[in-house]
Amino acid sequence: MKIYLIVNFFSVIFFTSVLAHHKIYSPRVEEGRQSLEWRGHIDIDDTPSKNLANHHVFETEYSWSKNWQSELEFHISDLEGTPLDWEKTEFQNQFQLIDNRSFAAALYFSYNFISKGEGIDEVEYKYLNEFNSQKFRLISNLIFEKKIGRNSSGSTEFTVSNYLLYKNPIYKDFLFSIIGFSELGKLSNISTYHNQEHQYGFQIERDLQIQDINYEFSIGYLKSLTDASANSTFIWNIEYEF
Repeated sequence: MKIYLIVNFFSVIFFTSVLAHHKIYSPRVEEGRQSLEWRGHIDIDDTPSKNLANHHVFETEYSWSKNWQSELEFHISDLEGTPLDWEKTEFQNQFQLIDNRSFAAALYFSYNFISKGEGIDEVEYKYLNEFNSQKFRLISNLIFEKKIGRNSSGSTEFTVSNYLLYKNPIYKDFLFSIIGFSELGKLSNISTYHNQEHQYGFQIERDLQIQDINYEFSIGYLKSLTDASANSTFIWNIEYEF
């Protein structure tokens, strides 16, 4: 079964007309968990340079212990005037610090090997937390991203993302959540509000168990609150857990 999933995963990469880095990370680590994931987004905007731009992430994940998890991501993007292209490879590690029923917290580190550009890579740090109740789950990510290399500016970008899940299904086993992403600019010089990127919206998701494999599906819609980001964005995620 695992061989079949690996073949299926790479067939998606190479034979599907692929369309993301819109992901909110849970701080919780489950020992022995393995998964393959495809997520992406496509932008709808009245500016030609932004309209129909899309981004895809193919990811594999493994939890080495109850506190440590690693991920490898391959990013592919398609922008106006450029073909579908390999943008970067990202290696991530996550370390869970607190794990109880109502609250969890973790630290996250990744190094991004950029395929485009001249000698510029990225490092990314995140603080992840989760507040959990009987009816709701709130996950927040504080994200610090810094470009490094001989041609980089050395500045650190600051982003906040939030995910609020309503645990009672809205229809059969479908769950509803509110999601949002805010890119605030450089830590040393936070952008004015209209130059920041804010997108908020909703997501519908469902888990399916088929034999010993867990499938997770989600699709969402984001609406821009400022002109700096795309007017609308559709996001999706498909994940095999085994």
